[in-house]
Amino acid sequence: MKKLLIIEDHPMMRMFLQNYLSKSYEVTTVSTPEEALDYSTKNTFPDLILSDYKDKQSKDFQMLQCLCMQIEWRNIPLFVLTDQDKSQERINALELGAKDTLSKPFNPKELVMRIDAMLHVSSLNTIRTVA
Repeated sequence: MKKLLIIEDHPMMRMFLQNYLSKSYEVTTVSTPEEALDYSTKNTFPDLILSDYKDKQSKDFQMLQCLCMQIEWRNIPLFVLTDQDKSQERINALELGAKDTLSKPFNPKELVMRIDAMLHVSSLNTIRTVA
């Protein structure tokens, strides 16, 4: 079963994502990118990181950027949930290194389909790298 690490500061959204996505994936949730860094030192790496978006000037955004720049995390796809359907938020997330973005509120089925597609592409890239 594929492993997801969810970084979400809102407790209700974090609980929803964990409950909904745990039907298809092994899910771990944390509330900040700092907790994600701590998680990585104690556990195996996830197959995908699902993170909510923070303002580009926030400490959490900077910590997420730090996480994505670490060599151990570079090949892990990042999927970002933005709080509003604003083009600039999506652009910032893509500049950070996100492979995909989705605006809240979102259709949970669409989220799963996008995650599945991203995991599929990631596994193909891994196969190519090994071969």
